Amino acid sequence: MKVLVLGGTGFIGRRLVNNLISSGKDVTLATSGKSPNPFGDRVSILVADRFSRESMNNAFSGDSYFDVVFDTVGYRSLDLRNSLEALNRKCGKYVYISSAAVYRGKKGILSEKDFDAGKQDYAGPGLEKSYEQGKRSSEAYLLNNASIPVAIARFPNVMGYDDSTLRFQDHVARLVDEKEFKFPEREGRRNSVWVEDAGRFLAWLGSSNITGVYNGASADSMKASEFISKMAFFLGTSARIVAQPELSNSRYYTKEDFILDVSKAEESGFRFTPTTEWLEKETKSAAEHGNSSPNSEDYANQLFP
Repeated sequence: MKVLVLGGTGFIGRRLVNNLISSGKDVTLATSGKSPNPFGDRVSILVADRFSRESMNNAFSGDSYFDVVFDTVGYRSLDLRNSLEALNRKCGKYVYISSAAVYRGKKGILSEKDFDAGKQDYAGPGLEKSYEQGKRSSEAYLLNNASIPVAIARFPNVMGYDDSTLRFQDHVARLVDEKEFKFPEREGRRNSVWVEDAGRFLAWLGSSNITGVYNGASADSMKASEFISKMAFFLGTSARIVAQPELSNSRYYTKEDFILDVSKAEESGFRFTPTTEWLEKETKSAAEHGNSSPNSEDYANQLFP
């Protein structure tokens, strides 16, 4: 199977590509060249600026055909338009990374039906003003315009020692430095996804006949204060959690439950790793050598300042 990955050198993309390589796929990376290629000659490289229509058209002007395209850095309907145009008749399936941000404003246990992208109007190429709106519009554009099968993964916070947002590393550093974590009395539960699971899940979506929208996360959920306390336990320390009347100083905090229901994916045969089975490894790794490299998070910040 010949596959193309748009943005395969980033936080999630690296895990996806590792899964694809290990399963024997012929992998091509379309990359701007701003990040180093960690895979060497195990992948082919096409230099393309994902956010330039001209660059995308030039990069894919040849006769190459890809069985599956994985899109890890599409943030606006404009991005999806450019890739569908450049890859017209040159790919057999499109797998797209979306976000739990499409559910923003909702609460409780959220299933894929709580945001029906196929019935949504999109802002129009280039008109989105936020990450949330960009992901909603991208899903809508893709589902309403692609002439090939489409699979979409919606992820909540993606966790790993080298988290591109630096949230995970920040929490670990604050625990090591014994700094306070402030939480209001009212605190909701949420779930997250291990970055290794995210890469494995995307590869699974591309290798199967599955299409449509799927939530992706560890099934178990907890309050941010509980999550941080577990991190502290793995570090051999205690979390300094104090009451705060209104705002929390943790970016993992949510006032209401915000839990992605992953039963659809699990009923289709995919098992996400429970949080307690991956959290210790990632927490200790971040304490030892947590880092970040330029990737999709940097692009998103440029697009939605």
